[in-house]
Amino acid sequence: DPGTWSAFGAWLLRILAEEVAPGVFHTLVLSQIALVATAVLALAAFPAVSRRFAGRSGQALGRIWLVVVRSTPEYMLAYVLLLLLGPSMLPAILALSLHNAGIVGYLMGRHADTIDYRPDAPKGLNLYAFETVPRLYGQFLAYMLYRWEIIVRESAIFGILGVATLGYHVDAAISELRLDVAFVLILALVLLSAAVDAL
Repeated sequence: DPGTWSAFGAWLLRILAEEVAPGVFHTLVLSQIALVATAVLALAAFPAVSRRFAGRSGQALGRIWLVVVRSTPEYMLAYVLLLLLGPSMLPAILALSLHNAGIVGYLMGRHADTIDYRPDAPKGLNLYAFETVPRLYGQFLAYMLYRWEIIVRESAIFGILGVATLGYHVDAAISELRLDVAFVLILALVLLSAAVDAL
């Protein structure tokens, strides 16, 4: 029946315009900010777990610190930050950045310890900026691209904490028993994650 398909098209277009498009936009904004913050924090944190930079005792303390950071569930961290900072994207960004930077920083620090440096290798900031980071950068980008897909999915789910991502619209639709709308939104989330993964 053409009338039925016309009504379905109008219903679907309304959902895409009013819920899917804003939800995807906010999900991508949140995930991109969290990804950049993760990169900055990981680059700053990995020397803390590298013996070359932190020494034996500093390396042990750095590993304990990063194990605690990466072992703390980002959802719990986001909830605590939400109570402290109020409802906005900031608690989700901080939670995602800290958790993922702990993972990437720890792995990069482990890789930094396997680098064979020249006997006349520079020290301090020069060793970090001109000797270590360029050698680790390919691995660093691989880790960041891997975590990006995870950050996108987690950003969408953080909608249950009130951030206007796809998860927020899914939670609202389910609470109002609009299960047909929730299905469309979940499908959009799946397609978004698949697109990022494929990219």
